[in-house]
This record gives sequence, C-alpha cells and structure tokens, in this order.
Amino acid sequence: MNSKIKRVNRINSANLVKILVIGFLAVAVTFFVYITGGTKKVFVHLMYIPTILASWFWGLSGGLLAGIFCGLCTGPLMPLDVALGVMQDPLNWISRLLMFSLIGLLTGYMIERINKLNEEKQEINLKSPFYNLPNEKKLFYDIEDYIKLNKYLKIISIKLTNLNEIEKYVDSKLAYDIVDELAEKLMHTCGKKTVYSYDRDELIVLVCGDCVHGYEEKIKEVLEYYSAFPVSKNGYKIRVSLKVGIYIYQGEKASPTEIYNRARIAYEQGETKETGVYYYDDSLKNKRREIQDITGAILESIQKDELFVVYQPKIDIVNNRISGVEALVRWKRNGKDLIGPNIFIPIAEEIGFIDKISKFVFDCVTSQMEIWKRKGIDIKCSVNTSVHELIHDDYTLWAKDLIEGKNINRSDFELEITERAIAYDDKRLIEKMHYLKELGYQLSIDDFGTGYNSLMSLGEIPFDTLKIDKYFIDRINKVEISELIGLFIKYAHTLGKTVLAEGVETEEQLNRLKELNCDEVQGYFFSKPLLPEEFEVFHTEFTMANK
Repeated sequence: MNSKIKRVNRINSANLVKILVIGFLAVAVTFFVYITGGTKKVFVHLMYIPTILASWFWGLSGGLLAGIFCGLCTGPLMPLDVALGVMQDPLNWISRLLMFSLIGLLTGYMIERINKLNEEKQEINLKSPFYNLPNEKKLFYDIEDYIKLNKYLKIISIKLTNLNEIEKYVDSKLAYDIVDELAEKLMHTCGKKTVYSYDRDELIVLVCGDCVHGYEEKIKEVLEYYSAFPVSKNGYKIRVSLKVGIYIYQGEKASPTEIYNRARIAYEQGETKETGVYYYDDSLKNKRREIQDITGAILESIQKDELFVVYQPKIDIVNNRISGVEALVRWKRNGKDLIGPNIFIPIAEEIGFIDKISKFVFDCVTSQMEIWKRKGIDIKCSVNTSVHELIHDDYTLWAKDLIEGKNINRSDFELEITERAIAYDDKRLIEKMHYLKELGYQLSIDDFGTGYNSLMSLGEIPFDTLKIDKYFIDRINKVEISELIGLFIKYAHTLGKTVLAEGVETEEQLNRLKELNCDEVQGYFFSKPLLPEEFEVFHTEFTMANK
C-alpha cells in the first residue's frame, strides 16, 4: 500500500512540474511577442512549442487544451501592433486559436497513436511466442525492478525434460496443452503475474519480498501432482518429467541474467530425465565452469600426450595368483593436474570424443601386452567399453587390425560393459555380444547390482565374468548384503561364470568373499592401479610370495 501511495505521489509531482513548464513557456512567449511589437511579427508562432510539448506530455487532450490556452494568450488582449496601439481583428486571433487547437489536437493524436503502436510492439516483444505468458525479457525487467527496490526474490525454473519427446512421438498439440495447464496451476497458486515462459519447455516462477517464503511448498504440491500421476489428455496418458531449480536472491551483487542462470544451473543436478527439486549453490557454477574448460582441453589431450594408461591387478583368491589386469585411462592435464575419469569420460562421450580415447587405450594396451609377453608376463587385460562402441562395426574392425599386427590374441582381452548400459530387449546389442564371443573376446558385466536387471535375465546375455559393484563390498558386513552377494555368486556359478568383487580394501572383506566362494577380487587391499613398470615389480613380488 505504501509503495502505491509513493508511486501516485511521484506521478502527481511529475505532472505538476510539466504544467509549470508549459505555463512558463506560454507566458514567456506571450511576453516576447508583446515586447517585439505584437502579433504582426512571426514570433507568435513560437506558441507551437508549448502546444506540441503538451501533446507529447499528455496526448490529444493535453495538446487541445494547450492549443486553446496559447491561442487565448495571443488573442483579444494582444495588440496587432504595440507601437501604434492597433488591436487584432477578431477573425485573426480566432483563426489563430483554432489553428493552435488543431495543431495540438493532431499532434496529440499522432503521439498517442505512436505510443500505442510502441506499446503493442513492446507487448509482443515481451510475450512468449509459444504461450500466453510474458517471456524472459519481461522477466529480466521485473527482476531489475525488484533489485532497484532492494527486495529479496525467489526464482524457480521448471524444465519439462521430456516435452520434446512428447511433441515428436505423441502429439505436438498435446505438448503445448500440458505446459498451458501447468502454467495455469502455477498462476492459480502464485498469482497471474508471477509465471513466465522461456522457450517451449521451461516455465519460470518469480516471487518477491514477503512472498518469498511460503510459495515453495505450494509449488512442490503442483509438481508432485505431475510426478505421481500420468497426465490424461486427448486420449493419451503421459508422464511428465519435471526438473526444478530454485535460487533465492538476498541482495548480493548480480545481474538479472546471472540470477536467472543460477536457477537453471540448480536444475542441472540429478539425472536428466529424473523429476526433482534442486537448490543452487556456488559450487555448482564452479563445477560447470570447470567442465566447460575441460571440454575444450580434452580435444587436445591425445596430441599433447597427456593421456596415459594404468593397470589394476585382478587376484584369483582361489589359486593365489594374478589372473589379469584392468586397463584404466588417466589424464594429467598440462603435466600436473590429474583429472579423474569420472569427470572427463562422460564429457568425452557427450562431445563424441570417446572413440578416439578408446582407440588410444586399446593401442596402448595391445602394445603393453606384447611387451609383457616378451618378458614372460602372460595375463589377460580387461578394457571398459560403451554400448555405443560395441554396436558399431568400426570398433570391431580397428580392434581387429590392432591385435593382428601384434603377437597377442583376442582371448587375451576382456571387454567390460556396465550392467546399467545393457538393455535386455536390445537385440542388436545382444547379437553383437554373441558375435564378439565367437571372435574369441572375453566379456564381463561391470558394476553388477547397480542397474535395473534381475538375476534371471543374466541367462539371456553372453558373458564370462560378473563384477560385483564396490557398493555391495563396502557393506558386506551387513547380513542382508552379504547374503545378496552370496546369491549373486551362486547364481553366476550355476551358469558356469566367474565372479569378481570390485573395491576390496580390507582383510575382513577378503575373508568374507572367500567364505562366499568368490573367484577373484580387485581393489586397494592388493594394489592401486599401477603404471606398467610398477605392475611388473608387483607381478614379480606377488608371484615370488605365493610360490
């Protein structure tokens, strides 16, 4: 209420100043016309200045009133010739009054028309091309106004992550109807002027001041409605996936664009298609900036000779011998900063660079195994492989060329694929796995237990080794987890497969795995990933100690 009163007072003050300016100009021109000899001289036309200025200030009505006032100022009381004392003919000043009024009227009309066209253009410019909602430009203007008023605000960005799929594969109109319905619910909850649209698949809610607290729970209720139940429209039942980013502005120095982007950065957390509500913190921005920096640098990593391969031993705990190694790629950026594979591998996959890294690793591994064979170290090596690589024939062809050019066999290699990447209804992938088995490669299922597949489905795919994920090994002291691991091992053994436990770090874990009849282990209890020369030392020492 106080802000409205202040706004009205400011408007009234501004209008009073304008009236005083117009009045002063009219009186000044009247005096100037009089001292220069009267209306017989051209100076009387200076009255157009306050007339047109009033039209600019107040439009048609202001121009008309100013024209009449200016016409009267130079009207019946103003002499035609001051020196001779000759007064104006009535027809003369009345015609001039009518002319001033007409000019004020026409000028005011044109200015009003121009202003209206500008407002319509501005309204179109601030309106979403997809929905009957204000767009991001209007959002930025409103945020800037709140910043100037020193108000706290909360910006909530809502991304419909599967809207493009609904539009492409189900019904394009249905996709827009879903967003319209969601916008209506949000406006009903938060107010008509709080919801904005950014592109087709993103809505923004902006609340400020005293309203910052309280809306969040209401919005969560709306989002839970969409998350919990499929949307029924036009005969379809569609599940809408929503990711929500929240940023609370509390007066810190930031531009409207930065404030909005922080809400968008927040919703980038979690899985892409996973519904969830996420809050911004500065570490997210720093992490994304680091990723962008790494993205550019990774393209040059091979040329700069910054990538290298390490080998983690696999231990056969039944026969106390080294059964093989897993090849793991590492990146030492600029020769000093070690970038973890959990950071650069997903980026490489996203930008289409993973094939080059895979070729680099495979080339290093085949060369190293040939060197080890000459030194009497005859072991198998496993290499991580993505589904993208497996289903493309190029992978098989260049791997074949690399192997055939060296004194090694395909059976010396084990291709690892994560359980989460395997879809059991993907006939093309299953067929390719059978084909690789026929060629002589060993296959293993990595990170088993973290995916979505059942034990019964294992019989549908060809594999040699089942690798139990570190998550389970870390919790092997819990009875239920220990029994589950035992179930994994028993079932794999019934299929005639080998079981390897990942991430073994303690003697307690090792002893329990032996009790459960696990075949192999891999982890820091025996060794971290090693450089080739370090592995040779480890191989010699381990072999000597277990003779």
